[in-house]
Amino acid sequence: MMLSLKIALKFHRGSSSNILMSLMSLISVIGITIGISISIIALSTMNGFKYELSNRILSVIPHGEIEPIRAPFINWQTVLECIRKIPDISYVNPYINFYGVVEYNNKWHVVYVRSVDLKEKINENALMNFIEKDSWKYFCENVEKIILGKGISEDLGIKVGDWITVLTAHDFRSNNKLLSSKKIRLQVAGILNLNSQLDCNIAIMSLSDAQHYYDETSDVSGIAIKVNNIFSVNKTLYKIQRMFNHQVFARSWMDTYGYIYQDIQMVRIIIYLSMILIIGISCFNVVAALILSIKDKNYDIAIIRALGAKNILIQYIFFWYGLIIYIISSIIGTGLGIFIAFNLTSLITICNDLLESKILSEGTYFINFLPVKLNEWDILLVLSTTLLLGSLTSWYAASKIRQVNLSKILK
Repeated sequence: MMLSLKIALKFHRGSSSNILMSLMSLISVIGITIGISISIIALSTMNGFKYELSNRILSVIPHGEIEPIRAPFINWQTVLECIRKIPDISYVNPYINFYGVVEYNNKWHVVYVRSVDLKEKINENALMNFIEKDSWKYFCENVEKIILGKGISEDLGIKVGDWITVLTAHDFRSNNKLLSSKKIRLQVAGILNLNSQLDCNIAIMSLSDAQHYYDETSDVSGIAIKVNNIFSVNKTLYKIQRMFNHQVFARSWMDTYGYIYQDIQMVRIIIYLSMILIIGISCFNVVAALILSIKDKNYDIAIIRALGAKNILIQYIFFWYGLIIYIISSIIGTGLGIFIAFNLTSLITICNDLLESKILSEGTYFINFLPVKLNEWDILLVLSTTLLLGSLTSWYAASKIRQVNLSKILK
């Protein structure tokens, strides 16, 4: 094995004198390198989108919501205590959510107000990670306060400390279309910055304030939950429905943002197929280079076989000769892919400045930046796929040495 590898390395050094062989090898290396680097970058981007969906969007949007089939929510405290005992649930929050219109300096903006029960274990809620810590503390310690999304504050020119008016329906449980409106005066305690579409339509207020404004000191419209495994939330919600004899209605984040996760998974499959196709096409160049090298080395092969070398040794020589191309390409492609992936967000920012426009439209994607998260398993998958295809094609091309006619060449 080591002898065949040493001879293959000498063949590689000697092939530089053959311009056609050098060109074929260079094209093969470039093609495989590009395929590997693009695959690593694309997979890292998909991992980034998945990570941001789980840790950014779902920090504000609950994993699941439970509401009564018929309002009002009777004995919701008992339901809350029963839900807390389910092992997979990490956080529960009774809420009153409603739509309204924010008014400031004769400017208007539609908003969806979510309430947070500050008596719950709020430190476990990742929401505060996207709000200034001092603002969150000020919000928790005072009444008549609200936290606005960054998009709303920028659109209306609102700053922390400003007083705003929220126009909303008087009764959040009413089914009557002709609802009486109600004006609420609130002070902005902080700005929520998720770098996503949610910044343009969401606001946060305390549950006690929401109950006070609706003259309901003990009523809620539903219970929000968060689970340890976000992809098993539907099973947990079904368990809750069975627990209460299907007297409650349940919906999960999969109903509203599940399509994003499905799109990410579909794109990952497309990336895997594209990676195999790109590397597979490059394999044809390697096969062609190996076959040309076998024809170019016909006389050397004949001499070695005349000296007593077995076919399997010569086959291993050309197997290593082709595999070395894949190994070189894998090292360069992996290094290039990792380097670009680590600096991709900065490169996109530079491109935005040069083009004076955003590559990622805020109205198209659920976040307004390009996230990247490297996963060593994806890198290993790309490398193993490349080397597996390389081993198969190199062995196939090396098997052509059995067709060399020894007696015809030595005559």
